[in-house]
Amino acid sequence: MLVECNNCEALVDASVLNAYEEYDPETDPPCKYSFLKCPKCAGPFLVLQERFGDYWDDPYRLYPPQERINPFSPEPIKKAFSEAYACFKAKAYTAAAIMCRKTVEGICAEHSIKGKVLADSLNEMKKQGIIESRLFDWADTLRISGNEAAHDLAVTVPKDDARDILEFTNALLEYVFTFKDKFEQYKKRQEEKKQRTEKRLAKDK
Repeated sequence: MLVECNNCEALVDASVLNAYEEYDPETDPPCKYSFLKCPKCAGPFLVLQERFGDYWDDPYRLYPPQERINPFSPEPIKKAFSEAYACFKAKAYTAAAIMCRKTVEGICAEHSIKGKVLADSLNEMKKQGIIESRLFDWADTLRISGNEAAHDLAVTVPKDDARDILEFTNALLEYVFTFKDKFEQYKKRQEEKKQRTEKRLAKDK
């Protein structure tokens, strides 16, 4: 079964060690979980496939997890971050860092923040409470790394740094477009619950 190996950084024909099929006709199509081994480095994989008609679809790697781009991110931001991942896979690590910086610019633009330079935009996002202090530090570090990579020909970004930059950018996307909204919704529910309790207690007096 063809699957991408992170260790080998290549598409490999992994051998199936074991498999388990699951099917609930009322909810989901038939699915199959397969435990695989890389023929080159012997690394393990867990993949999921769904069956449509007579065919199983392409395997989706559950472990090690595939790169996941926040589905709630606006399309231009997802496109930029997808390109950052593509650059990393192609071992163009400096280009990956530059595309992460572009992704951060997109986050600012999505919130209608347009400073003269990216540093101004990030400061405004922090001022408006869109990002908190730790995330501001991450975003500003991404900005600096992207600036150096884009404007200084002598600067090259090593693989480990590029991977960290990708992970920090992904965390920023998760916070801004998922967890921040979920937390606001949670606070709203708690406040509504508090108000209902207060009304009930006042009524019982």
